[in-house]
Amino acid sequence: MLTKAPKTKHEQLVAAAQSFWWALWSRAQVDDDIAAEQYRFAKYVCEKFAEYANVIDAERFSLTSENALSNWAMAISHPKSHDHHPVLHRMRRDAKSLRRQLAAFETELQIDEINFALGLALGAKLELGAGLGRAKLGEGADWSPKLRKTISRLIGGLDDVMIGRGFLRARGALSEIDGYPGLAVLIFGLERAAQRAGGKFTAHRKHGEKGTLIRALEELRSRLVLTDWGVSLADCLPSPDKHPITKYERIIRAARAAV
Repeated sequence: MLTKAPKTKHEQLVAAAQSFWWALWSRAQVDDDIAAEQYRFAKYVCEKFAEYANVIDAERFSLTSENALSNWAMAISHPKSHDHHPVLHRMRRDAKSLRRQLAAFETELQIDEINFALGLALGAKLELGAGLGRAKLGEGADWSPKLRKTISRLIGGLDDVMIGRGFLRARGALSEIDGYPGLAVLIFGLERAAQRAGGKFTAHRKHGEKGTLIRALEELRSRLVLTDWGVSLADCLPSPDKHPITKYERIIRAARAAV
């Protein structure tokens, strides 16, 4: 990723964030040693995050936690976006509407023939998976829950992208944490990823054992400090005695409600 040599401290931060985002977005599938190092770094810290969150589906968490890191880097390099992407908002709205309609369709009792025909058509033409439109069609709308699940994943993906880019606000959750650009986006994304993978992070107020979210953030910060490219990114994370626990708890609650 070719960029001008940064001069000011802010330019250095933006360059580091853009470089890290590029490594995650490209998955280091480019001839770039720095991107490869950054992606290896991301894979390692995401494995540590999975341990802290005690996830069940480690493979799914690996992908979604990488997305959380990518959105964090994007939020740092583009802290204020005024582009609300109306196409994404319409797509999200229409996908939610279709999901509701499918749920209502499944409750109808006089649709066996229609259900059978739609199931065969979807299974044959859309190839949405083995058994779609073919398995147990006589017992109900078997294809509809599967299609509804796929649509839910689309909505979740849209939410992740739109929240990470600042096009969508999680209700009451993602007001910026002063002094730490992108931190709210990162915490929201990590907890959302953990919930989807059967785990969770914790943030303890009381002295004693640290919450797993704080341990995860300190893991990320301490390892960024050791790199040649990530020191400025480490400054976007709180030092061990500066964590705003109350805000963490609010963001975690919002992330859980959004899953």
